[in-house]
Amino acid sequence: MEQEETIDYNIRRTWYNITKMYNRTATEYMASMALGMIILNIDISEGTPSTQLGPNMGMEATSLSRSLNKLEDAGVIERKPDPNDKRKSVIHLTPLGMDWREVAKGVVIEFNETIQSHFEKEEMDTFFAILKKINKIIDEKK
Repeated sequence: MEQEETIDYNIRRTWYNITKMYNRTATEYMASMALGMIILNIDISEGTPSTQLGPNMGMEATSLSRSLNKLEDAGVIERKPDPNDKRKSVIHLTPLGMDWREVAKGVVIEFNETIQSHFEKEEMDTFFAILKKINKIIDEKK
């Protein structure tokens, strides 16, 4: 089997290209795709507990902590004590963070619309069904 014929190679190559594309936009805001994804995963009205962000995004605690520090230093987020548990913090977007979130959201929507415009709805449905099935198989093997 050639490398180009393997599932993981094609998913990895595609994800690499998506990451490069998102990072080109993110660098205009002194950020990265990973920071943009964090911003998109913060609840805009209630904030999000920092303990929920890592699992939601598949990030390790140390990477998440470093990323949150960068976002806080840039004035994009602020940490507030969790009203139910003072040992925890809730991450909130600042006004600058809300601006960055809108940019990130726009880039994601534009990417999705561009890709989807090249495929029939049935093709996209099949694509998502295959990805779900791959993830289910992987989860069952854990």
